[in-house]
Amino acid sequence: MKQNIVFLSCLLLFCWATTTTNANASEQRDSMTETLFEQANILHTQGEVQQAIEQYLRIIKQHGVSASLLYNLANSYAAAGEVGLAVLNYERARHLAPSDADIQGNLEQVRKDAGLYRDDQVLYKRLAALLGADQWLLIAGCAFFCLGGSALLANFFKGKGQRNLHWFMIGSSAVCLLTLPPALLRYQDWKIGVVIAEDVHLLLSPFADSAVAGDIKAGRLIQPKGVHNEYVLVQTETGKSGWLAKKNFALVTDNPGITPSF
Repeated sequence: MKQNIVFLSCLLLFCWATTTTNANASEQRDSMTETLFEQANILHTQGEVQQAIEQYLRIIKQHGVSASLLYNLANSYAAAGEVGLAVLNYERARHLAPSDADIQGNLEQVRKDAGLYRDDQVLYKRLAALLGADQWLLIAGCAFFCLGGSALLANFFKGKGQRNLHWFMIGSSAVCLLTLPPALLRYQDWKIGVVIAEDVHLLLSPFADSAVAGDIKAGRLIQPKGVHNEYVLVQTETGKSGWLAKKNFALVTDNPGITPSF
């Protein structure tokens, strides 16, 4: 009995020591990350944007990403005139913090300054972009809940009350049908890529000597549709299609950094 008590005491002491050590290590890492982050912010403020970019990327590699880190990285890319990488990291930050007005505002400003207007986007995509995917889905879920509740209540009412509930059910059904498509469309934004290279073209076929289908600006959003060797068939946010070399764009869901992948 005495041996069991001693063993249990030693085990509890070991667990407490391990937890304390892990907590202290975690605090040290957080403190180090915060220090590096502040140093990068100072470099950006002083106009040393390339050094700030390198510092932000170093933090990402060592400690991972956050919305604020990607946002500041995007600001530095924008200050350096690298529109494609700025838009890419704003989009990544926006996916982590979709309701952040600063991220959205800076993203739209960079797009506007680069001539990447949204008014040339197809209408249904512009309408879907008014809300985030979760917001559209929340509206659809509330409408579906109202539909189910009114259908249940209709069994207990007669006459005018039942007719009113039927109209309410029709309205709820319409809201569900109208909000689910934009929710699905917004969730597809996770598959989008951003053109990060300057002076590139869409090609008619996946070969280096192919005829040009049209120009495409850095920072333009694209959606991959197919792959052939080192080329990807993409569709732009304006509805154009063509082949683009993998090295010329990066997916928003790629591991953040300067090296694009597909």
